[in-house]
Amino acid sequence: MDEKFPSHHKDNKDQPGSWWFSTQGIVAILFIAVIGFYLITEHTAHFFGILPFLIFLLCPLMHIFMHHGHGGHNDKGHKM
Repeated sequence: MDEKFPSHHKDNKDQPGSWWFSTQGIVAILFIAVIGFYLITEHTAHFFGILPFLIFLLCPLMHIFMHHGHGGHNDKGHKM
């Protein structure tokens, strides 16, 4: 039965583990978390000051990704 239906779940002993779960990956995650916490707690005034500009910067990104560029305004399915 194993010959007809080969198993896709083979032992991964030959392959190294994920970098994120290695010692260096865990240290990097902790470092990023500490830096993120510092940035959030100490620089909230700067973040809220720039927030309206970030909302305006989202407009072109939404236009590109939601309308698929300028070619996304086709009216092939609409009849008037």
